[in-house]
Amino acid sequence: MSFNQFSQSLEEMHIMEQFRNRYDEFPKGKLIKSESPDFIIRNTSRISIGIELTKLHGPRVLKLKTHYPRQISGYQPPELNRENIEFTILAKNEKLPLYQKKKLSQLWLLITADLDESPVSFNLSNKLESWNFSSEFQKVFLFELKTRKVYELKVWV
Repeated sequence: MSFNQFSQSLEEMHIMEQFRNRYDEFPKGKLIKSESPDFIIRNTSRISIGIELTKLHGPRVLKLKTHYPRQISGYQPPELNRENIEFTILAKNEKLPLYQKKKLSQLWLLITADLDESPVSFNLSNKLESWNFSSEFQKVFLFELKTRKVYELKVWV
């Protein structure tokens, strides 16, 4: 494993721990670092949940290896809008057959957004409440890293 892969793995573990602490309904169980999906939660009831972790991006947004891109000089975070959220979900929907091979009970998608100066406000919460997204993930979340707010998005198949 290269230093960059190790660093990325540590960053992902850190984000998952933050998400676990912020999402009240996070299931009890052992959190295992995996690949495709990134994490698996196993509990004693033989329930296993796969969680794929990704960054918010869009058709015109540079995709970087870090979940904290504001540390990169001159980086502009992607706008938190319906188009970029939908683009991010659709990109991961294409990989669902790969995740489904693991025969997990559920698959979740966790989208991180590192919004430096963009206010995550009441208006955002209202917008997210009114938007629906198409996905076969059983749950899709937006996790704002600066404020550590978790938003569960509405999805339909």
